[in-house]
Parts: sequence; structure tokens; C-alpha cells
Amino acid sequence: MRTADRLLLLSVVILLVYLILSFLFPDLISPFGLVYNWLLDVSTVLGYAGAFFISAIGNATILFPFPYIGVVFILGGLRDEITMNFIFDPWVIGIIAGIGAMLGEMTGYLIGYGGGRLIDESQTCSFKRFVDSHPRATPLVVWFLAATPIPDDILVVPLGAARYSWWKVATSQLIGKSMFLMGIAWTGRIGLEVVGAIIGSINPAGIMSRIVEVVSLLLVVIAIYLLATIDWNSLMGNNATKN
Repeated sequence: MRTADRLLLLSVVILLVYLILSFLFPDLISPFGLVYNWLLDVSTVLGYAGAFFISAIGNATILFPFPYIGVVFILGGLRDEITMNFIFDPWVIGIIAGIGAMLGEMTGYLIGYGGGRLIDESQTCSFKRFVDSHPRATPLVVWFLAATPIPDDILVVPLGAARYSWWKVATSQLIGKSMFLMGIAWTGRIGLEVVGAIIGSINPAGIMSRIVEVVSLLLVVIAIYLLATIDWNSLMGNNATKN
């Protein structure tokens, strides 16, 4: 069984166990609720520094989803309780968080460069051939994944293994992450109050809330699995096979 298959199976089992425990113990504390409250505290206390450090930590957790986006979202819409004015600038938040996210993401690059085994050997070899055959397209792919919520660890790690230029990865990551997180910050500016009201009205111990949690995490796991099992040889076509 491939590494990606084992991780997928383990993730599904853990989520199922959590869902079953939620049925058996309705008062079980919701991890999502705890994380949201923690992110809210971090955002309020640390401000811009929180955006930087949490984004760095969130992107340094290889193949493990960490809700660093929540800090950026909250900071974008956070208001002063007295004046009701917005406290932070979404543009500045996006840039600072983007720098932190880029630095955190380079952890995956270093792991790949040092010979990490997060990806099967066959996948790594085919990816190296893909990079060699598409030197101009590779930075665009890195930028695209950085500018979307799609997990990009599965791309950055083999880039390190392929000894791809670190500064090209860092530059593409910085631009993509900054653009993405600026958008998240502005989304928080527009919708934080609405999201807070929705979260406040939902019963965190309710079974529907737990089902939403499990489904959300499962979608993230499936996205990571699909990226980890991309057949780069097929993407390259017949030319890759000949090379």
C-alpha cells in the first residue's frame, strides 16, 4: 500500500471514530469551537505579529491542515469595541501573513531537499521529469497553488527533492500567499460579523455541527490525497515516457 493510501485510510478512521464518539458523548468538546476561540484570542492580543507567526506555523505543518487563515480573516474584520473602527489594514495583514506563510512553506522545501519521504519514490521521480520538461510552467503552478486554498505542501516538498531553485519557489509562494491572504483579510472585513453571528447561533454540541466538522476535514484530506497521487507522467504525455 502506498504512503498516501495509508495516510488516507488512517485519516478516515480517525474522523469516523470522532463522529462515533460525538454520537455517544454529545457533550464532547468541539475542536472547531476551541480552535475558533483560540484564534480569536491570538488575533486580538498579537495583531500583525499574530498574522505572521500563525501563518508561518500553519504553513510549516506538513500535510496537516492548520487554520491559520482564520487569524487573517478575523484580523481583517476586527473592530475597536469603543469606537467600532476597524483596527487593522487588510493590505498590510495580507503582506505580513504572506511573508510568514512563505517562510513556513519553505520548511517543506527543505524537507524535500534533505531527502524527505512524504511522497512515494515513483511520484518523486515522475515529478522531477515534469519539472525538467516544464521549467517555465513550474513557477506558475507554484504561484497558483499558493494563491488558492489548495494544499501546496505536496508540490513544494518534491520541488525540494528535485533541487529546484529555492528562490523561484520562495518568490512564487510570497506573491501567491500574499494575494490569497489579502483576499482573506478583505473577506473578514466584509463578513466577520456575519460569520461570528452564525457560529454563535450554532449549537457546538449538536450532531449536525459535528457532521459538518467531519465532512469539512474529510474534504481537506481527500484534496491532499488527490494531489499526492497525481500521475505526473500522464500530465506530461508521451514525451515524458520517451525521456
